[in-house]
Amino acid sequence: MKSINRQKVQSLLRMAEISKPPIDVNRIAEELGFTVVPYPFPEKRKGMIHIEGGDKVIGVNENHPKNMQRFTVAHEIGHYLSGHQHYENTFIDDEKRYFDPHFHQEKEADIFAAELLMPREWLAKDVEQYGLDTPKLAEIYQVSEQAMWIRLTSSGLAKKHSAR
Repeated sequence: MKSINRQKVQSLLRMAEISKPPIDVNRIAEELGFTVVPYPFPEKRKGMIHIEGGDKVIGVNENHPKNMQRFTVAHEIGHYLSGHQHYENTFIDDEKRYFDPHFHQEKEADIFAAELLMPREWLAKDVEQYGLDTPKLAEIYQVSEQAMWIRLTSSGLAKKHSAR
């Protein structure tokens, strides 16, 4: 799945002519035919996709921080490109979530969003230059420090860099 996400991201970046961070996710959404609309969703709702006829909209919670809105747009693009079904808010029981297709689709969209906002190849080069300076890297990529740290650890870059 990781290499498929990388291939999708590389294609999107070429299509949108983006060659350095931060990634303009709204531009990518527009290239895919979406309009990104800030909307005052309830606090727990980060965003959603709505496709009807020729209209394609990604709604993002305008009350959330900009970094979270960017991640939400990338996450929704991940759902779209993965062909996921869109469920209404459903309760996922922690004991049974691993058997729930919705749970797996959410995780897959998160992994895609991380690759889109922080492409591994680019991040590896920036780790060479800045080390594991999470605040600096988060600023460059316009993501939260938490998202950056998760990306550094899940991609193996933190372990690889600290092993030196």
